[in-house]
Amino acid sequence: MIRTPRAAAILPLILLAACSDRTTPAPAANASPTSTTPAVPAVVDGWREYPLRDGVISIRPSKWRTDVVDVAVPAGKGLEYKLTMKKGEMLVYNISFGTLADPTRMVSEFHGHTPQVNGVGDLMFYSKTGGSPQSGSFTAPWDGIHGWYLKNDSERDVVVKLELAGFYELGAR
Repeated sequence: MIRTPRAAAILPLILLAACSDRTTPAPAANASPTSTTPAVPAVVDGWREYPLRDGVISIRPSKWRTDVVDVAVPAGKGLEYKLTMKKGEMLVYNISFGTLADPTRMVSEFHGHTPQVNGVGDLMFYSKTGGSPQSGSFTAPWDGIHGWYLKNDSERDVVVKLELAGFYELGAR
């Protein structure tokens, strides 16, 4: 429970630090100036200020969007649900499978691909979960189509719910 305005201001910083991927190691106690350990900035007013690394922040010219999409996957059928994204655009998502009785009867593959040029394109699988719910974040590795292949091997129709937030366009071009 947050009891003071100062604690309320500090809590997001603590959470950010706890969740961040810290790639700059703390200095070794016996590190020499010629070691390969990255330089550690001097402490000024109690803080070491590091330079901004690539990929830490991405500023976009338009507002992010949110969508909740119900995708009907008929019994015994498969389909793709696609988003269009540019390299570096980000997505936060949750996928759930409604009343699916047996998660092993569902195929869910989150993947992306580039357009093919002269019959050749690039393809990457990000996650293969079956019918288990999943929440995650994603940064597009290239311009192209990113989305889910969904196959329902059960005897009942399934409604897959996608909760999306980020920078993307629904559907594919």
